[in-house]
Amino acid sequence: MNTTSTAPGPAADTRPWILVPTLFTALALAAGGLGYASSGLPGAPLWLLLPYLLALGLVAATWRRPRTPEQRAARIATGAAGCALALFYARIAEALLFCAAIVVWLVQGD
Repeated sequence: MNTTSTAPGPAADTRPWILVPTLFTALALAAGGLGYASSGLPGAPLWLLLPYLLALGLVAATWRRPRTPEQRAARIATGAAGCALALFYARIAEALLFCAAIVVWLVQGD
């Protein structure tokens, strides 16, 4: 009886995938901290910080090992989108809150 192992090994064209997710994670944390510190949100309620979880979730998706070059490009784009969202979320939240305040003021009147 001939028993050979047919366990799949690593693909020949895959390269190590640790540098890109590590850089995106560090960049997202730094961008989120910078965006939050430069905004008016530090005195706001904590529920306004929940969308940062979306940005971190996008960055966390880059940690999955890509199997094809297309997946690699998609994961890099996902990580870049997560970093951008982390950087600009505080400004977007401020703009939306400001617009909501103006709408409430116009509806209520002076």
